[in-house]
Amino acid sequence: MSGNDTQQQPALPAISEGELNAPQHPQEPSQPPNSSRFRRWLLPVTIGLLLLGGIGWIIFSRFIMPMLMAGSMQPPPTLVQLGTPESAPVEDSSDYAATLDSRQSVTLQPRVSGQVSAIYVEAGDRVEAGEPLLQIGAAEQRAQVASRNAAVDTAAADIDSAQADVASAIDTLKALQEKRAADQANVQLNQREYERYQELQRQGAESRQILDQRLNALQTAQATVRQTEADIRAQQSAINRAKSQVVRSQRALEQAQANVAEGQAQLQDYAITAPFAGVIGNIPVKQGDVVSAATPLLTLTQNQELEVQIAIPLERAPNLRLGLPVKLLSDQDRVLQTGKVSFISPSVDPSTQSVQVKALFDNANNQLRTSQFVRARVIWQSRSGVLAPTTAISRLGGRDFIFVAAPFQSSGCQAQAQANAAPGGAPGGPQVEPDQLVAVQKPIKLGRIVGNNQEVVEGLSASDRIVTSGILQLQNCMPIAADTPPANAPASAP
Repeated sequence: MSGNDTQQQPALPAISEGELNAPQHPQEPSQPPNSSRFRRWLLPVTIGLLLLGGIGWIIFSRFIMPMLMAGSMQPPPTLVQLGTPESAPVEDSSDYAATLDSRQSVTLQPRVSGQVSAIYVEAGDRVEAGEPLLQIGAAEQRAQVASRNAAVDTAAADIDSAQADVASAIDTLKALQEKRAADQANVQLNQREYERYQELQRQGAESRQILDQRLNALQTAQATVRQTEADIRAQQSAINRAKSQVVRSQRALEQAQANVAEGQAQLQDYAITAPFAGVIGNIPVKQGDVVSAATPLLTLTQNQELEVQIAIPLERAPNLRLGLPVKLLSDQDRVLQTGKVSFISPSVDPSTQSVQVKALFDNANNQLRTSQFVRARVIWQSRSGVLAPTTAISRLGGRDFIFVAAPFQSSGCQAQAQANAAPGGAPGGPQVEPDQLVAVQKPIKLGRIVGNNQEVVEGLSASDRIVTSGILQLQNCMPIAADTPPANAPASAP
């Protein structure tokens, strides 16, 4: 290297490759210093003015304007729905679990043994009294009845024969009685002849032989009379015997007829009929089964009139009386049937310490079933009450209240309005028109709940108008207006 090379040269700034390749532009002239300073303060000043204007508008609209308008403008009344209390009977009642029972329910069993030849009904059929239900084969019984009918015919023939014997014996008796009369006349004739010849013989006009002949004739006639009388007595005995035979034949006929009636009654036992109108239940037998007197054939239940059995606790027993209303309720608390107490047990169930009560119910529409568990409501007493919707009742500080809509002039709110206008109250408070409706908060005393309503015992009358909705946004003596939907508004979906 030369000496010139060893001398240090001044350092040059480094130039990047991008600067070398960048296009060359002429240099812009520099801005004045006053313009740059103005732009720097323009944006902060603008933002500050906007913030001050917004805060001022808020203060004006929120505080100044309401204060300016408070004395001259009245706030709009609150829209609420109004209604009237319902006057309805309120029941003092108690609900109990109860059981339904049929007053007529029977399991039919045969009185005879045999084979089931026909079944005329099916389970669930409704039948009338006397309608045939089932038939048991009765061929053997019919043969016995036919034999007994033949015995009746034989006994009747015996009676006819005995009665004919009696008639014949009576005719013979009459003949003997006529013969006896003739014989007695012959005795009288022979008696006179004997006496005449006896007188002639004393006079010597007739011989002793002739007198003896007349005496023999008289004695023969007398013997004939005695024989006839004996025949008459024998014939009377024969008549009595014949009459006795008639009586015996009549008794035999009656016995034969009784046997026939018995056989026919037993024959009817082979046909099973409905003892009363009702509904057929279970039929455990089938056609062809052999049954006996211990075999259940089918069940028949009369459910047109059912009996509910209720166990009333002993503490309620003094309030029981015949004729108390009883209502059967569904699971949805709907009244199914209404009846009356028809029986009160004179004794107490020792296991439950309750009194059994029964009530009758008409079941014409077949809503109820035998052995069904139901809820029974016993109505101890009923009174007229005032009911209000539960949505209209509020509770505050352990007391119950309700809002009543009334004109301002008759609401009793004037004192509160004057207090608001007095020193210490809200200055320049709005003036309420006399006919403006206001919500008056009234304390009430509640009674029983009836569905979606509750009884108001004190503090409300049936003529009051009550607020039924929106009570959470109300205060005492607040102006209100009835919210009535337009007439052409569509009905809301259920």
